[in-house]
Amino acid sequence: MADHNDAEREAELAAARAAYAERLAHMETPTRLTAGLHLEARDEQRAQAAINAVQEAGYAIITDFLDPAELADLQRDLEDIFALTTHRDASKFGRYTGIQAVHVHNLFAKTKAVDALAIHPLLLHIIEGVLGKQFQMSVATAMCPDPGVDPQGLHQDDGHYPIPRPHFPLVANTLIALDDFTSANGATRLVPGSHKWGHAIEQDAPVVEAEMSAGSLLVFDGAVWHGGGGNATVDQRRRSINLNFNLSWLRQQENQYLGLSPERWLGMPERLQRLLGFQKVNYLCGGIDYTDPLTFFKACHPTLGQTPSDHSRR
Repeated sequence: MADHNDAEREAELAAARAAYAERLAHMETPTRLTAGLHLEARDEQRAQAAINAVQEAGYAIITDFLDPAELADLQRDLEDIFALTTHRDASKFGRYTGIQAVHVHNLFAKTKAVDALAIHPLLLHIIEGVLGKQFQMSVATAMCPDPGVDPQGLHQDDGHYPIPRPHFPLVANTLIALDDFTSANGATRLVPGSHKWGHAIEQDAPVVEAEMSAGSLLVFDGAVWHGGGGNATVDQRRRSINLNFNLSWLRQQENQYLGLSPERWLGMPERLQRLLGFQKVNYLCGGIDYTDPLTFFKACHPTLGQTPSDHSRR
């Protein structure tokens, strides 16, 4: 009996060793997040122009990023999300002063309305051009500075990472305008070229205002000095979707893994699952037991359904 048990045990170990070797033999570098996303000639030109502008000036504006139907859908579908935005008196606590907007984070847990937007081909090609092939979503936020909100102080969005300045891009931030951005309602203020500087922020630095029509996209290097303007109107909200990307070997600003339920994760298009974090950085980093992280996660939840295509919207 003992010999029989020993033989069974050895056979099990041999099978386990073979499975380990098989996994290792099939390990691959991750597929680019833009793989299979074709751009028409006009959008190729717009993407390259935006990438060049971000590299040189630190920011770019892409008009007509959303078509009228896409814009109307997002304005309608996110109405309940923007109803959650509010404001606070930052003079009592926080890094700014005056009345400041309170944004809505963990957006993918609250709505599916931005799923397709996050993997928009033009957007992802621009982000890849700014950050390189290894990037991820860091945080997704709904922003809505109401009338009476004060200006933010100038700041940088890559200050989470203690890397001496100037440095290569760590963060590419975006704002998709759902209302017109004007000087009066607080269009984002930016200091051109400041992403190349190594000295401390100067609050009195000359700025440009990112005035743009609803449906436009603002993309900027996270090192650029910038801040939201004050909303001096009496009746104009300034709604936008903020999709913040960083290099995939850095910690995300928001913990996407804990923020979303397994059901929500597995109901997403695969490209979005990988953009939000279920993607290796390289051949090894980010995998689990010689296994692709998304493959491993799906195996842990085999009864929760299939992943839809990238074209699923709602």
